[in-house]
This record gives sequence, structure tokens and C-alpha cells, in this order.
Amino acid sequence: MKVLLVDTDSKIPNLALMKLATYHKQRGDSIEVMKLKYSGYPHNKRPFVINANQFDKVSVSTIFTANRDKVIVNGNDNVEFGGTGYDLVTSLPSYIDELEEDYSIYPEHNSSYGFITRGCVRNCWFCFVPEKEGLINYYRDWRRIVKHKKVYFLDNNFLAYNGHKEILSELVENKVKCQFNQGLDIRLIDDENAKLLSDLRYLGEYTFAFDDSRYEKLVNRGVRIFKKYVSSDWKLRMFIYVHPEMNIDSVLYRIEWCKNRKILPYLMRDKSCWLSENHHFYIDLASYCNQPGLFKGMDFNEYIFKRYPKNKNRALRSLATYDAYL
Repeated sequence: MKVLLVDTDSKIPNLALMKLATYHKQRGDSIEVMKLKYSGYPHNKRPFVINANQFDKVSVSTIFTANRDKVIVNGNDNVEFGGTGYDLVTSLPSYIDELEEDYSIYPEHNSSYGFITRGCVRNCWFCFVPEKEGLINYYRDWRRIVKHKKVYFLDNNFLAYNGHKEILSELVENKVKCQFNQGLDIRLIDDENAKLLSDLRYLGEYTFAFDDSRYEKLVNRGVRIFKKYVSSDWKLRMFIYVHPEMNIDSVLYRIEWCKNRKILPYLMRDKSCWLSENHHFYIDLASYCNQPGLFKGMDFNEYIFKRYPKNKNRALRSLATYDAYL
């Protein structure tokens, strides 16, 4: 068969498409890969129309829900859609999911990606993971994931897995250069796993999450423990979830909490922020927080006028919202 694999919006190599590439090559099929590079944010781009009458099969993977209807395939009745952006039910058959990833379809990348565990013990109201993957469960040996000098583990709550300390010990012993880039659960930090994490050949900042001010005591406790082993300023990052239904003062409180402790914030905006009356403010706030060099070196007041040197009114509007809630 002649097969087309369509990557709608992945920011990193798409694991499902790489496994499909392996599967079809083993069958003797020929493949082509189309990368649309759509943003994961809500946007007004028109759907991309693919004329696929020269292919025997088309597989489309969409990660972000904003892009669910952004790919239209014409001229082919053998089309499969999948990915979290499409639905929470469709998944690869186990005989394909068990295959190795074919990184040759992403030659521009020189790092490995993968999951040691799937699922999560939390039930955050904004997260798809529990519904799609269930509770925490072991998925794949880390040795099968590492195919490059650097590896990014995509686990959603690695520290919730009972065997995580043994795995961390193995990663330390084998001097694996790695990062848990979906974040770690600061509420599950203890002295033993904090020490193991500090001993890793870690890539960049250690990322955790501070998604709700109600968890401040637990977050403070975890940070105190972790900083006994990783004491450098700005070596920790906190995902800060933002939703229009959250009080803005709660969002700004968590940001200031980070700044006072020399911890980097990273604003994770819910897609509904783009429909909010404060959507321009959320854009400015994310731009400020998600650029570490700027966040560390200036306050929001200084930043906003540098961002809009020729649009003072826009700067003043965002600053007024910031000052009203801080």
C-alpha cells in the first residue's frame, strides 16, 4: 500500500505516527509524511484540505482539540483519525503500540521521547488523562525509549508510580541525560526521590505544577524538601494553570509566589482564555511569564511598556488589569 501519515500539530515527534511508520514499513508499504504544524491554540485558520486519491490509506493524528476539524481528506475512503485532539477513545492496536518508533520520519530531531508510565492518580477537572488513560500504570521500560543522547519522558505523574524510585536509581546509575517535561507532582516529593532527581543528568529546569492556590501548603512543603537538594535559583519551574473562571488575583498570586522564591512560572492557558473578555491580558501575562530572561530581569510594569513601545493604550489596559487584581 501507499500510506499517508498526517501530523496535524505535534510540537515533538509524534509517537503514534512513528509506530505506524514502523508497522507499514515492516509490511512493505511505502509511506509519506505530511506535517501541517498547526498551533495548539485556538485560531481562525481554514481547514487544510488533502486530496488523497493517490494513497491507499491515510492516518491523521491531532493532539490539540482546537484542531479537531482542521484536516479534511478528500478522494479516499480509507481514512483514520486519532489523537487526544480528535477523541479520547481511539487508540493504536496493541500490536502496533508495542512497536519501536521510526525516528527517521522526524530527521530534524535528535532526542528521544516516550512514556514510562501512563495515567494519573489525580482527577484535575481540566485534564483528559484520567479519562483517557485511567490510573497510573506501567507502560514501557525506559531502555526501550532511549535512542538518542537526550531523552524527554512524557509521563503525566511519574512520581505516583510505586516503582519510580527504582527507575530513578537506574537512570542515575546509567547516567541518562533526561527530563520529565510534562512536570512532576510536587505534592509527592520526599527526601529520597528529591535526592535521586538531583543526581540525574537533568536537562534544564525541574518542572512541577501549582495549579490551584488551595494546594499552597503542600506545594510549599514539596519545594522546601526539593530545595535541600537543588538549591540553585531559577532551577525550578511551575506550571500555572489559568482559566477565565479562576479569579485573576489567584493567578497573579501564584506568579508572585514564584517570583519571590526565584522559581520560574509557565502559564498554561485553557483554550477558553481566548474567548474571555480578558484574552488580551492573558496573552500579555503569558508572554511575560513564559520568557524566563524577561521574567527574571524586570517586573510586569516595565515589561508591558517594552512590549508595546508604540501602543501605550494597550500597555495601560493590561497594566490596569494587573494592578487591579495584584
